Amino acid sequence: MKPNLAVAIVDTDLHVLARQALTHTLRVMEQQGLPISQVLIYSDQPALWPGLPVIPVPTLTSIRDYNLLITQELAKHLSADHVLVIQYDGFVLNPDQFSPHFLHYDYIGAPWPNYERHEVGNGGFSWRSKRLVQAVAALDYDDPSEAEDLFICRRMRDTLERLGCRFAPKAIASHFSVEFPAVPYPTFGFHGIFHLPSVYREMPEFLVDHLSDRIIKSRSNFLLPGLQAVSAEAAQRLQARLAALA
Repeated sequence: MKPNLAVAIVDTDLHVLARQALTHTLRVMEQQGLPISQVLIYSDQPALWPGLPVIPVPTLTSIRDYNLLITQELAKHLSADHVLVIQYDGFVLNPDQFSPHFLHYDYIGAPWPNYERHEVGNGGFSWRSKRLVQAVAALDYDDPSEAEDLFICRRMRDTLERLGCRFAPKAIASHFSVEFPAVPYPTFGFHGIFHLPSVYREMPEFLVDHLSDRIIKSRSNFLLPGLQAVSAEAAQRLQARLAALA
C-alpha cells in the first residue's frame, strides 16, 4: 500500500534553495512511484513559489518563530497520514531507499551522535505522523527557544510514547537520514549544510549564488571544505561573497 504522504517546508530566507529542495523531493518521489498527496509551504513570498500552494506567514526572525510554526501551525493544516518535514539543507536524497518500515513509526529523524538515550532524532529532515503532529500541538511548549526536535524527541518523548507515538529505533533512523557523522551507505535523505556541496556537486555555483547573506556570514566555514573538493570556482565565489560582506 502506498503511503498517504505530505511534504512540508518552512522558509522565509532561502527561497530559491528551499523551492529547489521541494521540487526535487516531489519529482524523485513521483519517479519512485510514491507521489506526494499534500504540499504544505509556509513562506513570506508566495510569488516565489509559482504553481505551488503557499500558506502565507510573516518573515521569521528567530528560531523561536520556526519552532512555534512547526509545533503549532502544522497540526492545523496536515491532512495526510504522514508528513516529510524538509528544509533547504535537508531533503530526499535516494528515493529508492524508501522503506515500508517507515510507515510503522510516528517520528523518524537522523540519530544524534552525542546522546546514548533518546538519540532519534533530527527534525530538519524528518518523518512525522499526523498523530504525532497533533499530539505535539497539544503539549505545553513552555520554552520555544528550545529546538523543536529536542523538545519532541528528548524532553517530551516519554510523554508522547505514553500517548501511543512510536519513535523509530536507531537502525531505522540511520537508514532514513544522515546528518553527522557521514555514513558509508545510501540513506533516504539527509540534513546538514555541510552536505550541500556534495548534493549540489553538478551545480555548485547555483548553490553559492542562492545562499542568503545571513548564511554566507554565519556558515561559510561549513561549506568551504566541501566546495573546495567539488569546484574551485564555486569555492572562490563563496570566498568573494564573504569578503564583500565583511
